Formats: sequence, structure tokens, C-alpha cells
Amino acid sequence: MINIELSKVEESGEQVIVKRNTFENEKEAEQIYNTLTDEYADQTLPFFDEGEQLIRLDILPPAVEDEARKNQKECYFEYSEDLLASLESRI
Repeated sequence: MINIELSKVEESGEQVIVKRNTFENEKEAEQIYNTLTDEYADQTLPFFDEGEQLIRLDILPPAVEDEARKNQKECYFEYSEDLLASLESRI
């Protein structure tokens, strides 16, 4: 099992989970994650300034152990309501 998690990161740095979906099929989840990060690559942020509102997309195992966190991937996007809604509808 693996999770895809979509969050909104406020200017304060607080992260608010918008949607989390658990997939039995890890390959399917990875394909969705990779497709989304590829399709919206022009809106990704390789770096960002503190105090900026962002969208965060993660793929991670459901366990919180340190070992499981090694397999976590994350991607940050420029914040927009349209992009957030689009990502939310696709996970």
C-alpha cells in the first residue's frame, strides 16, 4: 500500500492536507504521481521563498517509520486554486 497526499502550504509554513488517497497497487500510485508531476512540470518549484503559499504533492508509504520515509517523494507547485482543484480531482 502507498499513499498520495495533496496539501496546501500556507505562508506561515503550516501544511493543510486537502486530500489523501491510499492505493493498494503501488505501481498505479507511482504512475499517477509521475503523470501529475510531468503534466504540471511548468508549475513546479525547485526552490521557493519562505512565506510563499504552495501546493505540495507527496507519495509515501502509510507507515511513519524512518525507513518508510526514505521512499517518500515530494513535489511543490506554485499555488493556484485551479491547479489545486485539478490535482485534487485526479488523485
